[in-house]
Amino acid sequence: MPDLFLKLFGICLFGCLAACSSNNEQFKEFDLKPISIYKIPGWASDDFSEVLPALTKSCQNPKSDWKDFCQGLNFQDFQGSSKKVKRYLEKNLDAYLVLSDGREEGTFTGYYEASLKGSSQKDDIYQTPIYGMPTDLVRLDLKNFHVQSDKQQLIGRVENGQMIPYFKRMDFEQMQAPVLLWVDDPVDAFILHIQGSGRIETEKGIIHVGYAGNNGHEFIGIGSIMAKEGLLEPGKASMPHIRKWLKKNPEKAKLLMDQNPRFIFFRILPESDGPIGAAGVSLTPQRSIAVDTKYIPLHTPIFLNTTDPDGSKIQKLVVAQDIGTAIKGSIRADFFWGYGEEAFQKAGRMKSKGSYYLLWPKGKTPPAS
Repeated sequence: MPDLFLKLFGICLFGCLAACSSNNEQFKEFDLKPISIYKIPGWASDDFSEVLPALTKSCQNPKSDWKDFCQGLNFQDFQGSSKKVKRYLEKNLDAYLVLSDGREEGTFTGYYEASLKGSSQKDDIYQTPIYGMPTDLVRLDLKNFHVQSDKQQLIGRVENGQMIPYFKRMDFEQMQAPVLLWVDDPVDAFILHIQGSGRIETEKGIIHVGYAGNNGHEFIGIGSIMAKEGLLEPGKASMPHIRKWLKKNPEKAKLLMDQNPRFIFFRILPESDGPIGAAGVSLTPQRSIAVDTKYIPLHTPIFLNTTDPDGSKIQKLVVAQDIGTAIKGSIRADFFWGYGEEAFQKAGRMKSKGSYYLLWPKGKTPPAS
């Protein structure tokens, strides 16, 4: 009798484990659940005329799946008409709820275009340099040497016939790099390095600068540096609070900022209506996002369902036009707020939960994990 009981128990346990394993296997790191486009939360209330410029930019050189859609996207005819854009989207696109391991909730942060005051000449006011790419920086592509490594390349400089790590942030004065512009505030310049792009108001007008490269050292967030020093009060770890503290304590600020060895080099961008994203087009405030391209292809329309840092709903159509080193995951995005103080305040405090919906041309196969 005991043997029979054990056999029956074993069979039941095996069946249970098999069933559990089967249920777990249906969940993917990235999955798309078809949904009626009309059932997307906030779909009926969005002003789709605001996303038209972003859609048009991403349609400049469309991939094969998007050629028919882009050919029919008439900017002149649709301009200023939310209804026309909305009807066109509903007629030509299918909607998919993005899931990760069976869950639809992810994290949404914000970023902005840093805004600084600068000059082409160094003087008593403008003393902080914005550097272009150094002439002595060397990139070593490991694949050319058949080296197995998580890193694709090494960055350094040559000294006495040997390649050594490039200068850290604290040694920036030794860098053999051209000065593109001079700005009036080292803290604002530091934040520009974090954002990767910005607009600088100069005597010659507004000049946009964008990311050109880095010195190869790891990035250490200023928030974690200040927290380790016990300088951040509870609830005051956002970038606006950090910036205020750094500007109020300039001598200590330099020591703290130097603890982040990563240094960013810039390039002057062509005239545009905004910073250039990884997709190669200028970003549209509150209609462009940065994504993880492992899951979401650039130029893909995405409908957000999240909140801003003050709790107000963000339910609107945006376009994936940028990437970010911290943007990793299948339900993860950085919302581009634009430029100026208001954009800085919103972006610096945003860390919201929410979901999003991928839109893809009807009759075409959407991306899969």
